[in-house]
Amino acid sequence: MIANHPISGPTFLTAYPMALLLSAGITYATIRLLKGDNRLAEVIRKQVDIGKPGVVSFGGVAVMISFFITLWVVPLIFDLHPDHRTLFAGMTIGGALMFCLGIYDDLVVARPWTKLIAQVVIALGLYYFGFRIERIGDWWELGALSPVVTVLWIVGISNSLNLIDGKDGLAGGLIFLSCLTLTLVYLERKIFSASFFSVILSGSVFGFLLFNYPPAKIILGDTGSLPLGLIISLVTLLPLAQGFTDEIYYLIPVVTLLVPITDTVWAFVRRVRKGVSPFRRDAEHFHHRLEHLGLSPTRTIFILLGLAFYFDLWSLIPVFHINLIPKFTPIFFIFILVHLIFLIAWLRRKERDLNL
Repeated sequence: MIANHPISGPTFLTAYPMALLLSAGITYATIRLLKGDNRLAEVIRKQVDIGKPGVVSFGGVAVMISFFITLWVVPLIFDLHPDHRTLFAGMTIGGALMFCLGIYDDLVVARPWTKLIAQVVIALGLYYFGFRIERIGDWWELGALSPVVTVLWIVGISNSLNLIDGKDGLAGGLIFLSCLTLTLVYLERKIFSASFFSVILSGSVFGFLLFNYPPAKIILGDTGSLPLGLIISLVTLLPLAQGFTDEIYYLIPVVTLLVPITDTVWAFVRRVRKGVSPFRRDAEHFHHRLEHLGLSPTRTIFILLGLAFYFDLWSLIPVFHINLIPKFTPIFFIFILVHLIFLIAWLRRKERDLNL
C-alpha cells in the first residue's frame, strides 16, 4: 500500500506558481520555436498538419516538462518524507512513457491497436508499482479483477481526454476544473500526495491555457492529452491505493471527469452500433454536435466547461457534510443519470429540428 505522508502548506503555495510560470514560459518558447525559421520547425510543419494555420502543436511538451520539474524541484526546497520520492518516481516514469507515446503518435500517427497495447502495458506497469483499485467500497473485493479494473480506468481516462481534445481550451479547461475539485476534496480529507499532484497539474495546465484560449496559438496534441489523461487517472485512484475506500473516493473521480467519460462511452456505443471500429475518428463528439447547432467554438467550450463545473459543485456537498454520504451517493448517481438523459435528449431534439 502506498503511504500517505504530510506535506506542508508552504510546499503547496510554492508548487502552484512554480508550475504555472514554468508552463507559461515554456509554452511561449515552444510557440516561438515552432513558428520560427529553423530546421526543427520545418520538419515538424512538414510532418504534422493540424489543419489550423498559424497554430502549432506539442503544447503538451510545456505542460509535462513544467509538471516534472516542479514535482522534483520543490522537494529539494522543502523537507518531504523519503517515501514521496518513490511515489514521484512512479508518476514520472508512467507519465514520461505516455508522453513519449504521444510524441510518437503526433509525428507518425500510430495505429489504434498499437497505441492501445502500449497504453495497456504502461497501465499494467503502474498497477504493479502500486497504483491500483483493489476494492469497490467495503462490499466488493476485486481480487483477480483488480488489474483489469485498474487498467480500464487508466487507459479509459487517458483516451477520454485524448478524444475530447478537439476544441481550443476544452481538454485543458476540463483538467483544470477537475484538479481544483480534487484539491479541495483531498486537502479537506488530508490526502496529501494526491492533492500535491493536483496542485502542480493545475498550475501546469493553467500556464498552457493562457495560450490555448480561443483562438489558440498552440494545442496540446496527443503529446499532451495522453499523459495528462494518465496523470489525472492516477491522481484519482491514488487515494484508493492508499487505503481510502469511502464512497466519496469513487464518486468524485467519476463526477469531475463526467464530461469526457460520457463523451467517450457515447462515442464507443455510437461506433459499435454503426458497425465501425470504436477507435475510428468521427465528427460526432459533443463539441462537434454543439457547433453543428450554430454555436461558436467559444460558446461550445464554455457550455461544456459550465456543465463540468456544475457537476463539480454538486459533488462537493458530501465532502463538507460527511453525514450525508451513505444516503447521498446513490441519489447523486441517479441525479447525474437524469441530467445526462435530459441533456442528450435535448441535443438530439435540437438536431432533429435543424435536420442534422
